[in-house]
Amino acid sequence: MWGSKKQATIALSSTEAEYVALLEAAREAMWLRHLYGELGFIQKELILLLGDDDGSISMAKNHKCTKHVELRWHWVCDLTNDGLINIVNCHDPQQTVDILMKQIPRPKFSRHVNEFRLSDVSV
Repeated sequence: MWGSKKQATIALSSTEAEYVALLEAAREAMWLRHLYGELGFIQKELILLLGDDDGSISMAKNHKCTKHVELRWHWVCDLTNDGLINIVNCHDPQQTVDILMKQIPRPKFSRHVNEFRLSDVSV
């Protein structure tokens, strides 16, 4: 599922904003997991979330030193500790969405355009 919306809270840092985004992704994934379960398709594998911010991934795995972050955002940490989700790094070379967010070199842009299946567009 895909969607875009303004975050309801004001993050104090980009790491905190990424952490909130991880929570929203986890919430959506858990909703789908429960829906599939009700339909008879039990999901036994871990849910894999990809993140590109080392700080937010670290916070999701261990939130003891992030007291300034609201407690409700720590649900993603609980899911990680319970073994329901796994969050891994997905750094720059694999970020197809970069063409929508920043300037990138032409070869990388062309590759990502092909990944979006927009290759008919002249670049």
